[in-house]
Amino acid sequence: MGSTSSDPAPASAERRRAELERHAATLFAAAALTTAVICGATIVSGWFAGVLVDSWERLFWAGFVLGIVMVAVFAAAALPGGADARRACTRITWLLRVGLVLFVASPVCCILAMVGDYYRL
Repeated sequence: MGSTSSDPAPASAERRRAELERHAATLFAAAALTTAVICGATIVSGWFAGVLVDSWERLFWAGFVLGIVMVAVFAAAALPGGADARRACTRITWLLRVGLVLFVASPVCCILAMVGDYYRL
């Protein structure tokens, strides 16, 4: 048996990085596809946010902007880069968490705007 001086920590960090990169790529693809489907359906239906009361329309557009930022955050998380696996894991984890918060916040804003306008809240 030969002696190996390899530390198990870098191998573990590399495995964790690969797993996080797969999650990031999957979430990026899902977010981009979801955004494209919703935007496409809205355009085809002929609906536009201008029919909302101004205050609710601003909330709707804020949700839309959050959705675009979410796609950009997931894209940044999916970008490969850096030789240091531990730093990459930290970066990807942080970006995934921010992206998931935006994944919830964006539709909440849009749906709240439409419901609020419908019920004249």
